[in-house]
Amino acid sequence: MDAPNRSARDLVQVVLIEALGSSVTPFVPVPFVDDYLLARLLRRIARKVIARSGDNLDESVAKTVVEGYVKAGTPPMSERAFAAAARFVVRKVAVVLDVKKGHDVFGEAIAFALALDIALEAEAVRDVSALSVGAAIQRATQSLGSATIEVLTRAGRDAFAKHDGGAPATAPALARVAEAIGKQVDEARTNLEHLMRYELTETRRR
Repeated sequence: MDAPNRSARDLVQVVLIEALGSSVTPFVPVPFVDDYLLARLLRRIARKVIARSGDNLDESVAKTVVEGYVKAGTPPMSERAFAAAARFVVRKVAVVLDVKKGHDVFGEAIAFALALDIALEAEAVRDVSALSVGAAIQRATQSLGSATIEVLTRAGRDAFAKHDGGAPATAPALARVAEAIGKQVDEARTNLEHLMRYELTETRRR
């Protein structure tokens, strides 16, 4: 049996449906529920990335990686409560103000998948705990920067508008979109490679 195709563009095609789903979570008009839904979608992405890698890992690994990722990026409860309440009020007044956040989450989901794939290639999930790998992914994607995340998002949005015009996300359509954003994905993957290797090395030293 041939080894799985580990190209970044192929990976994006595999997780594109979940990335699209993640982009709508900030619109859920209930405080904290959007975070819960995003975590569920990231777990689906993690399971797909792990399955694609061919690694025979327990199903709980995906959940633990996402738990570490979310925990490392979660501000104190007081800040979360304030932000959630503010978002709730804003949605009541004008939900359109949250459009950019929704777009950002699409890019975040793609970056998460790329970073996890790098960790699997490095066999880091075997060397350190899945919780620590999740935290390393959070730090690496934060270091990647919001500008790069937004570039991924904008490219994906433009690609879907150009190729599909609101049509159902069929396999051929996903393949076209993955190819259309390939340059941005390849660049993000290259940058994440350096960041993840550094974070994983530091994690093993702790």
